[in-house]
Amino acid sequence: MSGKAGEQADIGLRSPSPRIQSDDLFNGRREIVIVHQGMEYRLHITKADKLILTK
Repeated sequence: MSGKAGEQADIGLRSPSPRIQSDDLFNGRREIVIVHQGMEYRLHITKADKLILTK
């Protein structure tokens, strides 16, 4: 398939995204560093318990 119809059909074939609990990811910390394509990104938990991702 090609074009928009092909893209929409492919969506139904994909498996669901993995679910990771933030507690498991942070392991008691308030901030982690994620390296993506050689760039560092910081993911931190705010005082209001929100997640913020910064470069």
